[in-house]
Amino acid sequence: MIEMKKFLLIGVLLVLMLTVSPVITYAEVHQPTLSEYVPPHTKPGPASETLIYKSIALDVAPAALEAGEIDAYLFGLRSTVAAELAGKPEIKMISAPSGSYSIVLNPAPAPSGQLNPLSIPEVRIGLQYIVNREYITKEIFKGFAAPMVTFLSAYDPDYITIFDIVKNYDFRYDPEYAKKLVAEAMTKAGAVMREGKWYYGDQPVKLKFIIRIEDERRQIGDAIATDLEKLGFEVERLYHPFGVAIEKVYLTDPKDFEWHLYTEAWGKGAPEKYDSSTINQMCAPWFGYMPGWQDPSYWNYVNDEIDALGKKISLSEFQDLETRNKFYREATELCIHDSVRLWVATRLDAYILNPKIGGVTNDVGTGLRGTWNMREAWIPGKDTLVFGHLWVWTETTTWNWIGGFQDVYSVDVRKATHDSPIYRHPFTGLPIPFRASYEVETAGPFGKLIVPEGTYTWDAKEDRWVSVAGKEATSKVTWDLSRYFNSKWHHGQPITVADVLFYIASMIENTYDEDKAAMESAIAETVKVTLDKFVGIRIVDEKTVETYVNFWHFDTNYIAEFGSPLGIDYSSYYSETPPWELMAAMNELVFTKKQAAYGQTTAEKLGVPWLSVVLRDHAEMIKNVLDEFVQKDYFPENYFKLGDKVYATKSEAISRYRAAISWFNEHGHMQISNGPYYLNKFDSAAQYAELKAFRDPTYPFKPGDWYYGEPEKIEIIDVKVGDVRAGDEVTFTAELAGPGTLGAKYLVVNPSTGQVLLFGEAEKVSPTTFKIKLSKGFTWETGPGTYNLIVGAYSDQVAFVSEAIESFNILKYEVAPATVTKTVAETTSIVSTVATTPVEVIGVFAVILIVAVALTAVLSRRMKPTGQPK
Repeated sequence: MIEMKKFLLIGVLLVLMLTVSPVITYAEVHQPTLSEYVPPHTKPGPASETLIYKSIALDVAPAALEAGEIDAYLFGLRSTVAAELAGKPEIKMISAPSGSYSIVLNPAPAPSGQLNPLSIPEVRIGLQYIVNREYITKEIFKGFAAPMVTFLSAYDPDYITIFDIVKNYDFRYDPEYAKKLVAEAMTKAGAVMREGKWYYGDQPVKLKFIIRIEDERRQIGDAIATDLEKLGFEVERLYHPFGVAIEKVYLTDPKDFEWHLYTEAWGKGAPEKYDSSTINQMCAPWFGYMPGWQDPSYWNYVNDEIDALGKKISLSEFQDLETRNKFYREATELCIHDSVRLWVATRLDAYILNPKIGGVTNDVGTGLRGTWNMREAWIPGKDTLVFGHLWVWTETTTWNWIGGFQDVYSVDVRKATHDSPIYRHPFTGLPIPFRASYEVETAGPFGKLIVPEGTYTWDAKEDRWVSVAGKEATSKVTWDLSRYFNSKWHHGQPITVADVLFYIASMIENTYDEDKAAMESAIAETVKVTLDKFVGIRIVDEKTVETYVNFWHFDTNYIAEFGSPLGIDYSSYYSETPPWELMAAMNELVFTKKQAAYGQTTAEKLGVPWLSVVLRDHAEMIKNVLDEFVQKDYFPENYFKLGDKVYATKSEAISRYRAAISWFNEHGHMQISNGPYYLNKFDSAAQYAELKAFRDPTYPFKPGDWYYGEPEKIEIIDVKVGDVRAGDEVTFTAELAGPGTLGAKYLVVNPSTGQVLLFGEAEKVSPTTFKIKLSKGFTWETGPGTYNLIVGAYSDQVAFVSEAIESFNILKYEVAPATVTKTVAETTSIVSTVATTPVEVIGVFAVILIVAVALTAVLSRRMKPTGQPK
């Protein structure tokens, strides 16, 4: 019932650089293993007593850390600064591929008599060849980045599914080829070139390029703008900070042409092993992140083919992994072909922190920003941690659980206040139980379960729960919610099944009620796609509920994630389940009084505030509605009545209203949640947030419960190779070490050309020993010369890859052996072979192929395992 939002707007351990880059050495600070780690105490709640978040400018963050003003910085440093700080003992640095950069293009058609060149697909493809990805990653990011051609990079597990498609497009930096493609398309559209500039009619063709100023995007934008000018376009460079840029790009109708290009940046919300969100977020219009943003009053980019494929991927409308990968590849091809976004680079964000901080987990997707660290971080002898961030609040930073939390500045603070029922493992990217546990029963992909008596869904027309007993569902998830129901909200009220019921009913009501859906259409249209798969909920006992969904996945953890009865904090919308009385008051404020809006586009359209519960004047509006509820003795019994049983009482409702009102009077906001910290103070003007530990004895977690530390490394202990005569068979061996079930892939590469000659899976002869056999036919057909054997080692427990390169010689053999035969399998191209490679091989050849193509004969020596200093 959820839509995942993998990336958020933003203002790994350092892995193998794919371009020549500086040698980086970080301060060596021993990170305790799980067995070694000793948390600071055993009290319920987090490791520290107070968290403070404050805005610190990017350029002064290192000095602020060294001066003791902050203990950690949650925004990735400029690459030049990170390189200068590497190795300083007073600063610890961790890195993760948690950011990416793209240029979004406005493809709206121009008014009659004018021309928008970006509305022409051939022009957009041409612009791919003026993005100098090598220069950007080497010179602007100083090696702290890797090139991107599409929405995934070599650090995303699903890159293995599409990397041959990516290679096929070969978006090299080639301004002359770009000029050729653009000239052909512009001429066909009726434009003419005069004195090096394009004209349409009597007017020069002008592009408005919004360029962010806070980080490397200024340099990226300037570089691309210069090449656009060389192509003959007149470029108006509009330099803007976060808030101004966001409003101009995402809050205006594309056909009004406030912008043509914009330097986007994205921060990962959580790692994802089997991607369904990124491909939709970055390619599919239905998801709401393509130009037009699903606002029905705007012009909207349309691509029905991508939408259809994206929905199949999102809703798991496939019968197996092979079919899923087929859909994924087709959608990727269409996305690249349309090129509404020009992808630039994945940034290896460098985060700095006090080396005395304990309890840090290096999340492979979000690094220091991972949810684990806010609850587990501590410093001996201190009870307060201070986190610096680029911003704590901007004009578009919005805290509301239905349509807010769209940037990292809100999400990074909120993480410490909320416990999601399910989360993504910091190393594998798979969904795991968090505050709830679950069991999944499924008849999918083709069968059906019969829904039992006592199962209900909300009827948005009749405003009541109706029975769905006897209907069919693909899967059932049984949820143990005792860690919620035995505990309290931050304002002291018990968490009950009434909160679950009101949350689900509101989500259905706001999506299927015609008037409400029309008002918040951008949210409703996106949520409806997944909510259509919800069948019903059944309350089993005081701690257990069942959800029934028409959803299947080959990994049952994804079924649980989809069927969650509570908000998951990396969802696009409805990302948190609040106390029901707050959602009731907010619904009244938005849909009845129409004094605020849940969504950004609705707020802009109606001229009302985009509701944010941390802003005092917004929170006071909610408080005033709660005052009215008390005065009217309001109790929405229909939301809690399933059959003959009512799961809340009027007296409980009045107590909740009063508790929430008291909370506002004390704290000045309405962020009331259930996590290890509560939000004590929020001052948007001062760029300041203060969180206090929630030490209620009913809170179920204590320090150490969510500590993972560093992911274990996969090591290639040894690769044994030897020379072989052409026409002879030879066997090489690789010895590995690491966690979980190990595997190895290999490539044979001609180092002088970069050509991949052979690709395959190494044969496992023991849990750690692998055999690579080169047949007589292969050595004979390949012929004499020096070649590289590249071995990639992977595990099912960590999304890192180790690799090693060994060179060997094929020696001349004057006469072909009579037994030499050439098999089809040996000469199958890498492109056709990879199409059937299991996605469980976590990014192995996403990294290995790039290395194979990039490295030359000078690197025909043994390489250190990935993740170690070079």
